[in-house]
Amino acid sequence: MLRKTFRDLRKNWISFLSVFLMSFICLFIFTGIFHFGQQMGITGKQFSKNSHLADSTLTVANFNEPKEAQTKKLSSVKQFAHRSVGRYQNEQFSLTILSFDHSYTSKPQVIRGAKLSDQAGIWLDEDFFQANEQQLGDYFSIDNQRYEILGTVRQPEFIYHTENKDQPLPNHKKSGYAYLSEQYFDQLPIYPSHQLLLKTNKDSNIPWLENELSDIWGDEYLQLTETNNGSGLSIFLDRVTQVQRLAFLFSSLFLLLTLITIEATMRRFVKQQQIAILKAQGFSGWSILLHYLSFSMIVTFFGSVLGCFLGPKLLSPALLSAIGKQFSVPKWLEVQTTLGYAIVAVITFLSMLITLIPVLPLVNQLPAVIMQKQSTQRFKRVWLEQTRLWSYLPFSLQWTLRDIQRNIRRAVLGIFGAMGCMLLLIAALGIKDSINFSLDSVFNDTYHYQEKVSFKRPMSAQDRHSTVQHLTSDYQWMEQQSVKLLKGSKEQTVQATIVSNGRQLNLPEIELKNLTANQVALSEALAKDLNVTAEETLYIKLQQQILPVSIKKLLPISSPQGIFLSQRTWENLKQPFEPQSLLLKEKNQLAPSPLIAGRSEKLQQFKDSQALIEGILTIVSLLILAALTLGITIMMNCHLLIFSERFIEFATLKVLGFTKWEVLSLSFLETTLLTLLGWLLGIPAGWLFLNTYVALLSTGQQQYLPHLSFQSLMLASLVLFACMLLVQAYLNNRINRIDFATALKPAE
Repeated sequence: MLRKTFRDLRKNWISFLSVFLMSFICLFIFTGIFHFGQQMGITGKQFSKNSHLADSTLTVANFNEPKEAQTKKLSSVKQFAHRSVGRYQNEQFSLTILSFDHSYTSKPQVIRGAKLSDQAGIWLDEDFFQANEQQLGDYFSIDNQRYEILGTVRQPEFIYHTENKDQPLPNHKKSGYAYLSEQYFDQLPIYPSHQLLLKTNKDSNIPWLENELSDIWGDEYLQLTETNNGSGLSIFLDRVTQVQRLAFLFSSLFLLLTLITIEATMRRFVKQQQIAILKAQGFSGWSILLHYLSFSMIVTFFGSVLGCFLGPKLLSPALLSAIGKQFSVPKWLEVQTTLGYAIVAVITFLSMLITLIPVLPLVNQLPAVIMQKQSTQRFKRVWLEQTRLWSYLPFSLQWTLRDIQRNIRRAVLGIFGAMGCMLLLIAALGIKDSINFSLDSVFNDTYHYQEKVSFKRPMSAQDRHSTVQHLTSDYQWMEQQSVKLLKGSKEQTVQATIVSNGRQLNLPEIELKNLTANQVALSEALAKDLNVTAEETLYIKLQQQILPVSIKKLLPISSPQGIFLSQRTWENLKQPFEPQSLLLKEKNQLAPSPLIAGRSEKLQQFKDSQALIEGILTIVSLLILAALTLGITIMMNCHLLIFSERFIEFATLKVLGFTKWEVLSLSFLETTLLTLLGWLLGIPAGWLFLNTYVALLSTGQQQYLPHLSFQSLMLASLVLFACMLLVQAYLNNRINRIDFATALKPAE
């Protein structure tokens, strides 16, 4: 029986190749993507651990030793460190400058040069250092003050560092960070923020800690931020979660399709085998059952093991080169995981269970009963034949509809093959459409400005007036800051965007200037996280104040995310409007000023955003290839099963005098009809899957909007029907090679 197993595998290798490919692709994609996600996660975790990264950052107006002593005595605070942070910017570069106090908390890792010390020197961001081709010992100038470059560093808080939130992609040549000792930091011409870096107990309650700190610091308390919610780390952690979700989502779909392919392949193979003859020759039911289980076990096992081995070797490095370069880490760590091989065992076990479906009903029956069932099948007239419409249908359509109604399970399998192919194609092509649609929505519909000017300090009313008094084009002031939204016991830190009258920030379905009293708008994605609806009341927690606001509208917006207020609403809440940026309708309208920190062009932001999604599009390209392979494989298996159950009918039609083209047209009609039904069902199924896929790709900073263009829908449809024609061409070849004598020989 073992020799027969390998002989049958060799003779029917084409039939089992599809199962091998499906299991290979399933594990190749899963292990490749998941391994890369693990590599990112472990690298980030180890980077944070080596830097003794603080758990939270307390921003205060000024340092105060007595209050610091009280803070240190809190039960949830284990240790803390001082740090001052400021931003220096000129026409060539933007540099975030930090001080250090020799504490181990949030200590940057020195990559090259001397250790951090009180020397009169500077330690530059390693990426900024390399991009600008600096050398150790060179002098770096900040506002006419020269500092010797003593070394380079990396810090996990800047693992994804951009000049501001409007710059979607790191530009290490123009933006970076640097460290100075406290003595030399105080001499800089910048506006610093004073921070306490807190290491807290694992079970500490952040809202309770926040209340304690606000009581201690009083008016000097500004904000408490969890380090993982910082812009750099949060983007990195979101991307890790995003990658791992994609691994499970697509592997689950591929696993389902693999099991369906196995069932179709084994059902067709069992029909070609004479189980009755094996039983008549004395083979036991157990030996026959193990014989057929071995097919799925061997093919699935070797396919999935090969995919499990090659995924981390080939796919993970490709993803690392596309996505990993966006992040700044000392080095990417190698990881080893046994999860892939556990999935191999699961897939192999499930494939053996699926094989029982066509085999188990036969192995326990007598040989005569098995043969009788194969030769004495009888069919009744189907319900459609009782209608008046039936007599008006052509014979080919009558024959096809009768066959479909008598073999519903077989027809469903054929429909599912086409639907699965269409679903994968829509998901693969649709995600690219969704990303492009979301970017177009942001930069064409939401952002109407051409240039965004950022300032070194919040602008007072007098500063604003003197800045714009000579402007001839439209403009709009914008203030952005982090606030906490409260809904019941749930608390979430979000970005509040406050704008003056104008249309440079054009929100969908609402005009902020028309809002009255305490009315605000909220992005739909954030509303979903908070489980709130329009007309509900939320509370904004700002320093020590809790302010009630009414949600006027939920916005279907891709970016920016958060809560949106007009200047009038903000001032109604007794808050000063002190914007940090100015949105201009035309570029280069604002004259140079010492207050200007930087300028961002919308066109460059759009190009950077497109570069940012390069890694995602790499996965999309892979999925398009997988969709083509799996689509052809699924449809081939489904229609070969139909052929294996109908080759006697084809032979009979030939003997009765039907021409070759008439027989082939009957087969083509059924294939086309089943594919058409699968296409119709695949469109809504693909759209639902695309919505799920897009939701997993979205992050707290960027919500992608599901979209499928007409061109992509037509392309997916053309590919589906091209796959159908390839399958039909193979079926035509099989029909032409039918041996009449073998096909029409009675089973008994």
